[in-house]
This record gives sequence, structure tokens and C-alpha cells, in this order.
Amino acid sequence: MKAIAWFVRLIFFAVVLWFALKNTTPVPLRLTEMLYWDDVPLIVVMLACVLIGVAAGTIALAPRLFALRRQVAALRRQTERTAPADAAAERLADQVASAARNVGAVGELDADTRFPR
Repeated sequence: MKAIAWFVRLIFFAVVLWFALKNTTPVPLRLTEMLYWDDVPLIVVMLACVLIGVAAGTIALAPRLFALRRQVAALRRQTERTAPADAAAERLADQVASAARNVGAVGELDADTRFPR
């Protein structure tokens, strides 16, 4: 799956680079009335727009990413807390079944002592 993701990224980069290299003519870039440049290569403008878009997408996804990471950490902590309790409950069930077998109170039990044959 990671290889596919890297392949898609590589294809995207190649397409953007090819498109930018085909459009190298100088263009005027006007940000405001006072802030402008007359002969900026179009490749610079296009790549800057792509980088700004990537940055905006990353910033937009960051809160969701951090929330999901917090949720994963909380679920891992919960699993770590309940795993020893589950193991202790299984050990107790095994001890009860063993004690019942020793006193002859239980007939045949298969490997899983919770379900008789």
C-alpha cells in the first residue's frame, strides 16, 4: 500500500513538473497595487501555488490527525488496562475448572473449559 502511495505521489510530481516546464514564459505577478513583479517565470508561480495548496491541505488535516492519534493512544491505554484483567479472569476460570476436576464434580471437558462437550 505504501508503494502505491509513493507511486501516486511520484506521478503527481511528474505531471506538475512537466506542466510547469512547458509554461516557462515570463508573466506579471501582481499581489497588490504596490506589490508586484513584472517578469516572473510561470513555472515559479505554478510551483508556488502547488506548495501553498499542499501547506493549506496539511494545515486543514492537522486537527483531525491529532484527534485520531489521541483516540488511538486512549484505546491502546484502555487495551493495556483490560488485558491483564482478562488474563486474570482466564487464569481464575482455569483454576476453578481444575479444582472441579480434582474433586470429581465435572465430567469430561475439552480444552476450552468454559464449554462442556
